[in-house]
Amino acid sequence: MKLTETLLACGVVGLACFIGGQTLGARRAVLDEADGTIAGRPARGIARPTGDSDPGSSAGNRTGSGTGTSSSVGGDTDIGHVEEILVTGGERRDRRRDLDDVLRRLTVGASGTYLDELLTARDSAIARWPERVTRPLRVFMRDAVALEGWNSDFAPAVRDAFDTWTQAGIPVHFTFVRDSAGADITVHFVDHFANGISGKTVWSRDGSHWLLSSDIQLAVSHPNGGTITAPQMRAIALHEVGHLLGLDHTTNADNIMSARVRVRELSDADKATVRLVYSVPAGSVKR
Repeated sequence: MKLTETLLACGVVGLACFIGGQTLGARRAVLDEADGTIAGRPARGIARPTGDSDPGSSAGNRTGSGTGTSSSVGGDTDIGHVEEILVTGGERRDRRRDLDDVLRRLTVGASGTYLDELLTARDSAIARWPERVTRPLRVFMRDAVALEGWNSDFAPAVRDAFDTWTQAGIPVHFTFVRDSAGADITVHFVDHFANGISGKTVWSRDGSHWLLSSDIQLAVSHPNGGTITAPQMRAIALHEVGHLLGLDHTTNADNIMSARVRVRELSDADKATVRLVYSVPAGSVKR
């Protein structure tokens, strides 16, 4: 479905299908968005929004689930498991969000992006971090020198992956901290994943799809044996940081966010899509 058709379809859906089932108080639900294997299956992550609020507020939510393919870097590395944690509580609507303006900006800027695939995968919702330029997101990365496949070049490779996304032109910067206390994002290295993936990202967001925190796990060994190289680690990290920023899988293998990664740099479409996502407020684009 083309983007224009997607947005027109969004306009005929009532808000009533989203406002039921909201709850107050602290509770959490986990949503699998993308799961991967070496063989691979079509990507399909789904998130079901319920309302709009200011960044930092919490709102009641419902959850859905979906599965997707893993990724290959150089033909032998797979990526791709994402989970989403919904933090619920009292809702505070963002009266500054003009849905007509959001739809207009998305339509005008869609050329050269895979926004249509993102909206289809996310049930027509945009998830993103609030602007964090003067107050960068704090990233804590835990080394894993005890792991057999550990490479001292892994940490610089992951740092570069974060920096590469910032250089794409988004209003989100990162700073690496030495203490996990107060970190917005944590990065952990593991030996390998038993389910055939090489990376996993977990989101925490409020009911309006503003991201609150995140955790990334990166394997140092391939699921089928053998250690991952530093360039492969960077490509895996680029893919996972893309998920962290709110992107989903795309079918074009020329993009780092392809469910089966065969490239090691961000494409023009990767950059254009993340810039477009960060040009509008988070939330559902359904009427």
